[in-house]
Amino acid sequence: MTIGIKEVEEPRRRVPLVGVISGMATVGKHLFQKPVTLKYPEEKPDLPERFRFRIYLKLDDCVGCTLCEQVCPNGSIKMQNVHRENPRNKRMIYPDVNFGTCTVCRNCEEICPTDAIYLTHVFETSRTRNNFTYSPEELAMDEDKVKK
Repeated sequence: MTIGIKEVEEPRRRVPLVGVISGMATVGKHLFQKPVTLKYPEEKPDLPERFRFRIYLKLDDCVGCTLCEQVCPNGSIKMQNVHRENPRNKRMIYPDVNFGTCTVCRNCEEICPTDAIYLTHVFETSRTRNNFTYSPEELAMDEDKVKK
C-alpha cells in the first residue's frame, strides 16, 4: 500500500507594511470619536425600560406553592423554611435565590400566581461576602439594607 504525497504550494509572500498601514488606518478612524465607555460609579448607564435584574419577594403575598422553584431552569431558587405568621402560607416555606447562578430568565415572575416574586431595575448587587444566596428576608429588603 502506497501513500501519495500531496504537493503543497508555498503561500504568496505579502508585504508586511500593508498590515501595519491598515491597522494604523483603523486607529486613526477611531482616534477622534467620542469614547463609548462610561466612568461607571459616577455615571450611571441608561437602562432599557424593560431591563429587569434584582428579584424581590413580598413575604405576605407568598403562598409557598413552590412553582418558582419548579420553573427555575438551573435550580437557582430553593425553598426554605421560615417561621413567620402568614395565614396565606400554611407550609411556611419561601424561596431563596442564588444570584451567582440566576440567569434572570423571569420565569419565576411569570409563573407566580400571587405576584409575590418580581424583578426590578436594581442591578448593583455586589457583596463582600462569598455567598450570592439571598434568603427570603433579604429578598424582601431593599438592596442598600441587605447586609453586605
